[in-house]
Amino acid sequence: MGLPWPGLWLKRLWVLLQVALHVAVGKVQLTLFPMRVKQRITAMNQKNPNFSYDNWVPTLFSTQYFWFILKVRWQRLEDTTEEGGLAPNCPVVRLSGQRCNVWDFMQDGWAFKNNVDIRNHRNLQDRRQAARLLLDRSPQCPVVVDTMKNQSSQLYAALPERLYVLQEGRILYKGKPGPWNYHPEEVRAVLEKLHS
Repeated sequence: MGLPWPGLWLKRLWVLLQVALHVAVGKVQLTLFPMRVKQRITAMNQKNPNFSYDNWVPTLFSTQYFWFILKVRWQRLEDTTEEGGLAPNCPVVRLSGQRCNVWDFMQDGWAFKNNVDIRNHRNLQDRRQAARLLLDRSPQCPVVVDTMKNQSSQLYAALPERLYVLQEGRILYKGKPGPWNYHPEEVRAVLEKLHS
C-alpha cells in the first residue's frame, strides 16, 4: 500500500522537518505578530464559519497541534484513493456493535477550545459512545465507526475529515481534507446530479 518502505520513511522524515519548521515559524509569528495571525485566521474562517478565532488560537502551534498535523501529513503519504478509482471496502462497525463493510452502504447509492471534547478511544466501545454524539444531530445517513485498526481512516486518508461519494464500489467524489477545504455543498451537487 502506498510507497515502498524506504521511500516512505524518507518522505516521513521530510514531512517531519516541514511540520517542525511550520510549527516553529508559526509560534514565532503568533508571538511577534498576534494581530496579523488573527487577521489571517479570521480570513480563513470566512470559508468555514464554524471555526472561530477563539477556537483556534489556544491550540495553534501547540505540541498537540504538532503531533496531529504530523499524523495527518504522514497519513496522506499513503493515500491511494482517487476519483474514478476502486473504493476501499474497509470494515466498519455500526453503533449497535454489528460489524459490516463500507460497501454495505452502497445499496442506494484535536479538540478545539469551544468544541466537543472527545478523548482518544481506547476500545471500540469508547469509539461507539463518541459516535452517538452525532446521532443527537439526527443525520440522514447511517452512522458507523472505524474498527480499532483504523483501516478506513488510513485507506481513505480521512484525517481530520474528508467527504467521499461512493457508488458501485467506485469513488465518484473525493473531497479535500477539512476543516477549511471541507465543502458539503460539493457533495450535495454530486448527489443531486446522480438523482436527476
